Amino acid sequence: MSRKLLLTILFGTLLVCSTLTRAEEEVEVDDDDDEEEEDEDRATLIVRRVVADERPLEGKQTTVTISIYNAGKAPATGVKLTEASWPPEGFAVEGELTASFDRIPEGASVQHTYKLTGKEASTVRVPGTVVTYTPAEDEPAQTTVGAQLTFHTYTILESLTVKALELGATVTGGSFTTPQDWRRAAYVAAALGVGLFGYRSYTSMAASNASRRRAKALAALGELEKDK
Repeated sequence: MSRKLLLTILFGTLLVCSTLTRAEEEVEVDDDDDEEEEDEDRATLIVRRVVADERPLEGKQTTVTISIYNAGKAPATGVKLTEASWPPEGFAVEGELTASFDRIPEGASVQHTYKLTGKEASTVRVPGTVVTYTPAEDEPAQTTVGAQLTFHTYTILESLTVKALELGATVTGGSFTTPQDWRRAAYVAAALGVGLFGYRSYTSMAASNASRRRAKALAALGELEKDK
């Protein structure tokens, strides 16, 4: 009897432990679901910066547009935009490099623009635009940073060269896309030109020599006929 009682107690203990373990697993799954729901009910801002001119020229003003899009599931509040500073010795900025937005609803976007003029041909790397915002109620502010921008100011000659290369690439089906490609093509064309000129010179000289020999032969034949 004591052995049966011991086995019964052991079996009951295992059954209780198994039940408790399943209950804990269910609670953990519920916690994960709650965390996912909390993550979904937050704002997520995406920052994009675009320059109006594909090839901005020195001394010519262009427009820089910064777009902020809310890809989250809740409104973003207290949004503050801070644009990176441009080197004053190389650029003139017209407009504000900071902006504030009280609220950006989910699925909505806002824009901020300013004018920029490159004083001379140069290439600069500008850090990304910094945006701080509150993603959800009772949560601390967070920061997102846009991509770094490589900005090249072109001279008129550089711009015309790029346009000519683009046209050449289109005409040649993409075979010539760089100055080096066209330089090699020029070398080949020059070599072919020299070869063609040499061939024509040779054939012309050969024809001239043949004409002179024929003329001499005819003259000699004429002398023989006179002697007869």
